[in-house]
Amino acid sequence: MWAYVKRSDGRTEEREFPAGVYIEIGDILEDGAVVIDLPYSDDIDDDAEAMVLYDD
Repeated sequence: MWAYVKRSDGRTEEREFPAGVYIEIGDILEDGAVVIDLPYSDDIDDDAEAMVLYDD
């Protein structure tokens, strides 16, 4: 999983997290950085709407 984080000195960076680690926007990491964006989701969005309608 990839995330953009804002460090305590104000810089932002993109970080990769190992599989099985679950983070959300706003989480504070061990080094004090804050998660500001999750551009790549590893999870399947069950609430996503189908873009194509299928006729039976």
